[in-house]
Amino acid sequence: MADDSAVAPPDCLVTVLGACHSAADDLAAALAEALAPTPLTSYSLDHASQRWLAEEGPGPLPYAPAHCWLLCGLDLPCPPALRERQQREDAWLRSQLAAASLVFRVIYGATAQQRLSQALRAIDSVAPSAATARHRPAASSQRLRSRCEDCGDPDCERRLFTALRD
Repeated sequence: MADDSAVAPPDCLVTVLGACHSAADDLAAALAEALAPTPLTSYSLDHASQRWLAEEGPGPLPYAPAHCWLLCGLDLPCPPALRERQQREDAWLRSQLAAASLVFRVIYGATAQQRLSQALRAIDSVAPSAATARHRPAASSQRLRSRCEDCGDPDCERRLFTALRD
């Protein structure tokens, strides 16, 4: 039997969640590639969408010295037949995160690169490293935050980010 005590725990656990057609699978794959060559800070990636959306729910939450929770937003096209399911799954994931009192970041972007950049900025705020540093916004580019920022209403977030894009 192997001795697991010799394996150092990660410095940061990144958990990716997302409803159907939210590109959570794509984001998790891109993050795995982007965080792999990190020499000083070790990251562990957990794409937990399928596990959380299964009937048993999230189960016991993993522990790490630093934990970054990422939820993929619903700003990408979704087939009309799956839209109701997508919204139901998103609402359920948000309710589970809120019930566990977890601080999470919603990741948006029209392209995979935009989503990856946002995710790496979120991770950088929790566990900075060389892999995440280049995604830090310049101090002059940070905007004032609105009061609605933490309401968690998907329709409100969609309106907010659609207005920024237009």
